[in-house]
Amino acid sequence: MTISRMCPTCRNRQDFRKLDDAEQAAVRKEKGERHYVHDLWRCTAEGCRWYQPYLHTAGGGLLPERFGKQAAADG
Repeated sequence: MTISRMCPTCRNRQDFRKLDDAEQAAVRKEKGERHYVHDLWRCTAEGCRWYQPYLHTAGGGLLPERFGKQAAADG
């Protein structure tokens, strides 16, 4: 399932999908084990690493660089 949202990194509307397990683990490693990651979505544009909560960009961030090299839509 994807949703269409404004991506602040791409600066236009993009499809977003939920983070996969590896991406969730990377966010937890950065923000702490207790950080809630089950409502985070990432931009599927090629090379984009932006993720955010479902409804807003506040609380979003960038995944580690290794996630920008893989196809974001492959989750």
